[in-house]
Amino acid sequence: LEGLSAEEMDAILEFAFQRYFNDSGMFGTVDDGLVRAEQLKRIGVDEIACLIDYGIATDKVMAGLKPLADVLRRANAGGAPAENDHSIAAQIIRHGVTHLQCTPSMAQMMVTNDEARGALARVKSLMIGGEALPGRLSRELREATQAQIQNMYGPTETTIWSTTHVLQNAEATTAPIGTPIANTQVHVLDAAHQPLPIGAAGELWIGGDGVTRGYWKRAELTAERFIDDPFIGTGRLYGTGDLVRMDADGLLHFEGRADAQVKIRGHRIELGEVEARLSDLPGVRQAVAVLRDDAGHSGARLVGYVVADTPVDSDGARRQLAAHLPDIMVPHVIVSLPAMPLTPNKKIDRKALPAPTERRAERAANAQEAPPSDGSQAAIAQVWGTLLGIGDIRGTDNFFALGGHSLLAVQAHRDIKEALSLNTLAITDIFRFPTLAGLAAHIDGAGGKTSAPVVAPPIVDTPARSETMSKRRMMRAGRGRGQS
Repeated sequence: LEGLSAEEMDAILEFAFQRYFNDSGMFGTVDDGLVRAEQLKRIGVDEIACLIDYGIATDKVMAGLKPLADVLRRANAGGAPAENDHSIAAQIIRHGVTHLQCTPSMAQMMVTNDEARGALARVKSLMIGGEALPGRLSRELREATQAQIQNMYGPTETTIWSTTHVLQNAEATTAPIGTPIANTQVHVLDAAHQPLPIGAAGELWIGGDGVTRGYWKRAELTAERFIDDPFIGTGRLYGTGDLVRMDADGLLHFEGRADAQVKIRGHRIELGEVEARLSDLPGVRQAVAVLRDDAGHSGARLVGYVVADTPVDSDGARRQLAAHLPDIMVPHVIVSLPAMPLTPNKKIDRKALPAPTERRAERAANAQEAPPSDGSQAAIAQVWGTLLGIGDIRGTDNFFALGGHSLLAVQAHRDIKEALSLNTLAITDIFRFPTLAGLAAHIDGAGGKTSAPVVAPPIVDTPARSETMSKRRMMRAGRGRGQS
């Protein structure tokens, strides 16, 4: 610094001070301070200290406390969600939610969103169920909230919850499903319905007051899944199809499915039914459906693999399947293979099935529309492409037709708000404007009431602020030259 001229020193100090003034602490206007306070509140900060620097006259300091008091008042009085904000974070804050029940898929989306993560800090009891709870997610939840976290387990046939486990730590690869609730019995049985020893994996059978009477007008399926309880002599047991093991403490640990059922976003589906529909597609000779959780994608995806006389058009096949299957059972993508990979025992090696490559949105051969290169459409297309694993997205493409669903819509809403610096985009807008062009027009104000992207309020160069800045520059310049 000693080699700098006075002009260079002043320029550097001016630049450094401007960065400090604009980017750090509670500086600027009341609106600046309020914006910063709200940012800190979103990440769980509940107290902010104010540092009063030396070298400023007492009357200036006292005058400066008045706008800080205004920031304090407005920050504590404000923070209410916007009326059109229907996000999970807004609902928790708006209704003072203390008990929350959701699937691990939804919980994962909450811990990756700053606003939702901050709202979780308000929750006192968190009940997770519907899918296996990964240890990584349970650790993230524990970091986000001091709430009691329960891993809940139970099928519809036993009136939903049958076992529960309060998480004490999060070291397990998958959280235990725990011990039975009141008036419920659990048994780990082999194929002959005989009890298995501690530590051995077997099918979970559930008995007790929650077991239902069976399936309506489906006597064969009822006889297959429900048996008389041989252990207490009354009532019945329901075979869940889930593989579990019981440890020495009596805790049940989920090991996977005994059949081809999987759970997607809390819904239990039969892969065999999906595979049967895939096999019905014209020219298909062999079909497999698997649930994949590849890195870089938002949660597990149902993927279909087919061996056919000619390559199968993925989007066209998905439309055909949608006529016969619920949306949750339509594969996200259908991959054509020359042959299925096989194990040494000549069974299909599901683990060796390749990860799907990035899809391109389907369009007519004579389509003249070009993909967006800038503006709101380009930003939204980037978000959609990342979430859906799709390239070449254009204005007429529909988020849900491309494979989006309600949970991905929540994440798309979060990512679009962040990418475009919006604070007024409602989650319902993703559903109201499902096409790329429609949503972009709504955001840009051409087709809706959404405000323009929010920018930081301009800093007003008041005389008091200018005087303070000049005095600080003089003080710092003096220090830099070794003056006292």
